[in-house]
Amino acid sequence: MSGTKAIGAADKAKLIKSLEAHSVNTLVELRRIEKVLVGATDATGPMTNAWAHYVNSNNLLSELRGLTKSYPFSSECLDEAKWMVISDPQSSRSWNYCWLVLQKAENQ
Repeated sequence: MSGTKAIGAADKAKLIKSLEAHSVNTLVELRRIEKVLVGATDATGPMTNAWAHYVNSNNLLSELRGLTKSYPFSSECLDEAKWMVISDPQSSRSWNYCWLVLQKAENQ
């Protein structure tokens, strides 16, 4: 793994379990875990599901609204971006659903 330290099997299992339990619910923590688990094929499903849960449970919307207090972030904008990702056949290029949604919102 480039730029990250290798982790032991027990630590990796704990991270995957936390993803599966949806106990990680912030952008910073999900990115930290994503960086640690990069290249771990057994983490692909749990990481994909964790990102989808983060976006669909409105955690992303809440964090965006916290970051843009002077400009309330629209749930309609986020919903439209999510729809565009789902409709895009290229959306399978990343397990990070959040990144895909933000890219669509930015591009539109």
